[in-house]
Amino acid sequence: MSIPEVKNRAPEAPSSALEKVTDKVTDKVAPETPVAVTSAAPARYEPAHEPTVDTSSRAITAEESLAEWWSKQHGLRMVMTQLVLTLMVLLIVLPLGSLLGWFGARTAAPAGGQNSGSQMSSGQTTSNSPSPNAPTHPLYDPQLLAAPQGNVVNVSLVAKPARIAIASGIAYDAWTFNGTVPGPVVHVRQGQTIHFTLTNGDTAMSHSIDFHAAQTPWNVNYQPVAPGQSFSFDWVANYPGAFLYHCGVPPVMEHMANGMYGAIIVDPANGWATPAQEYVLVQSEFYTQRAANGDYVLSNSKMMEGMPDYVTFNGYANQYSQAPLTAKPGERIRLFIVNAGPSRFSAFHVIGALFSDYYPDGNPANLQQGNQTITVPPGGGAVVELTMSEAGTYPFVTHSFMDASIGAAGAIKVAP
Repeated sequence: MSIPEVKNRAPEAPSSALEKVTDKVTDKVAPETPVAVTSAAPARYEPAHEPTVDTSSRAITAEESLAEWWSKQHGLRMVMTQLVLTLMVLLIVLPLGSLLGWFGARTAAPAGGQNSGSQMSSGQTTSNSPSPNAPTHPLYDPQLLAAPQGNVVNVSLVAKPARIAIASGIAYDAWTFNGTVPGPVVHVRQGQTIHFTLTNGDTAMSHSIDFHAAQTPWNVNYQPVAPGQSFSFDWVANYPGAFLYHCGVPPVMEHMANGMYGAIIVDPANGWATPAQEYVLVQSEFYTQRAANGDYVLSNSKMMEGMPDYVTFNGYANQYSQAPLTAKPGERIRLFIVNAGPSRFSAFHVIGALFSDYYPDGNPANLQQGNQTITVPPGGGAVVELTMSEAGTYPFVTHSFMDASIGAAGAIKVAP
């Protein structure tokens, strides 16, 4: 419908204008159709700065669509929130709590405020059942014997299996040097020649030797010795220190975890400057599983996961808690520490004392002083010196307390 253009006309009265509009509408409607005409409602005021916008046909962006969908997924949001919280607990809270000991069982403090080396190990958590007829453990003598005199020292070791005790009531089928774990301490002096012989008394497999104190070609002198065979070679101890020796037949880790290691102590050419009470401590790990006869053998899975059942000094859990090392008040103590591993670091610490002198690898040229805790890596060694002026019991541990709780603890008893 078109409306004729009107120019230069005077405004009409409202009633006349309404009649004209009515006429126009009437012209377009069939005669028989009645048309009702009412007064128009007054127009609503719309401010110029707030125009009405028709959004019915505007395109919705992907972000808006996703936001609208997400706002409707109340149940899904709750599930995902719970999943995230669960993952945080599993991946962060539990490992951290385990590391810090949040979830460990707590035991009452001993009566009377006692704090001895035996109580340091009271939290031992290994739960192996006793072996039937487990052998009695003879104390491994930690005292360092004097080095032999002369320019040449003869050293012989025999590789052989042995049934040993590694903790109270726990029998272990070990691979050994000379029937003990660790093997015997070899003590020589810087500059001496060592004439060494390895005899393989094991009928089941080959074994070899690796002296960390020696400088000799691996492919010549560290090769496997077949069952029933012997092999000899010479080498010179050029550097002083506390060193490891071990079997080097692959898989080396398996031979070492079964007990084939020991300490070799090389004194400085002119000896140590100050006399001292001297002891040797070899830290090592045992990874066990129960055999059909009730004894224990190596668990390869635990070994590869680095989860030992026992960590020991000189092959038996907590043996120096019940039979402490001894010294007198004011007497210098010199500890030769070797970490046989095969995998865990030692954080050696004596409770109630400081190390007046610390020699990494046991070499006097590496002197440090005033150390509280020293790190001894697998395959490494150290010498520490300390003096206690007051009588009492001074526990020693690896400050990696998981390892201390499963056997790596002992004590020094200082008495007149």
